[in-house]
Amino acid sequence: MIPLVVTARMATGIAHASPWTPALDGILAAELWHETKRHNPPATPALDADDPPDIDLPLARCTPTHGPWHWAATCAWPDPVPATPEIHTWTGRVDHRALEHLATTLPKIISDRQGRYRARCMPLMVTTCRTLTWHAIGDPEAVSEILSGVRAIGKKRSQGEGVVLEWNVAPSDLDAFTAAHLYPTGRLGRPTPPGCLTTRPDLKEASALGYAGVRPPHMHPSRFHDLHLPAPITVDDR
Repeated sequence: MIPLVVTARMATGIAHASPWTPALDGILAAELWHETKRHNPPATPALDADDPPDIDLPLARCTPTHGPWHWAATCAWPDPVPATPEIHTWTGRVDHRALEHLATTLPKIISDRQGRYRARCMPLMVTTCRTLTWHAIGDPEAVSEILSGVRAIGKKRSQGEGVVLEWNVAPSDLDAFTAAHLYPTGRLGRPTPPGCLTTRPDLKEASALGYAGVRPPHMHPSRFHDLHLPAPITVDDR
């Protein structure tokens, strides 16, 4: 386990909803969970389990004296930082012919204007960038092997968003704290337990407490804690 800099060369950028981009541990866990489901399907989906398993990632663990542990990896830093997100739009309409094959009976009219089968036209925020960079502490060969199978990240991957052209995993001379918690700019780069920042009051003062997932699966209620959150990435960070 050594400090790493992980870089993804992007085709156009990444679509994401939260103020910060996807975390490296989430990307690695999602790829390994996909393989687990393929070869050994679980009895219960991870998000439905009372206590979902922690997939063993090739990353070091940060274990503060007080508070939950997390994987030693950050969220991604885009380069260049765009002035504003680019707004794409996705649309969806019900396939009436497919419903005829799936349902034994159908109402005379299925409205496209209201109800669960209404047509949708939704905005999608995209961070346009050439590269995304993560810091981490881990096994470079194992991390590189897992990422080699990841062709797209973020939201709406099946519609062509978040295409990754190339991954690069390189050793770094970063210190352990920086590699596990900070962006390349030196700012807080991931949702972080207060116990990790006892020696860095400057980072505590520059970040706000919020309720967020500390490790994968990030959306499970058991993973939510009061954490110091990274500030949204803005053009002033260029």
